[in-house]
Amino acid sequence: MNAVTSDKLASGTPKVFARNRLEIITAPGNPKHIKSVSDLANDGIKVAVCAAAMPCGAYTQQVFKKAGVTVKPVSEETSVSSVVTKVTLGEADADIVYTTDVKAAGNKAAGVAIPANQNVVADYPIVQLSDASNAGAAPAFIAYVEGPQGQSVLTSFGFLRP
Repeated sequence: MNAVTSDKLASGTPKVFARNRLEIITAPGNPKHIKSVSDLANDGIKVAVCAAAMPCGAYTQQVFKKAGVTVKPVSEETSVSSVVTKVTLGEADADIVYTTDVKAAGNKAAGVAIPANQNVVADYPIVQLSDASNAGAAPAFIAYVEGPQGQSVLTSFGFLRP
């Protein structure tokens, strides 16, 4: 969104329409008995992480810093979906991903909540583009996303309301 606004491509002011917390993802049943972020620093836990240059990686590093832990990952991935795959295939024991990713993994994964004082919340902004190809539909779409029906759909996938 920063690129959209700094390049003056927005028609209006961006507004947050959803938020997402981070959560520890583990194999189903949490076989390594991970209870906290500090458990991820244990050498016996194989942790996959998102690369620090990616939003998920930057957020994960913030969580580690807030928790006061140093984690030695067994792999560094370029996307959240790659990290989820590492855990669901058993190539890693855990990582920190978005709550929505844990929910989307269904019975292939389990989640461990991260306390608010260690967590990071991602904001998702929305704005109409000034050169939108369907300028008439853009406000209707934004109204839907921000309205009760759109918010209900988003919360069903694990997103938080703004």
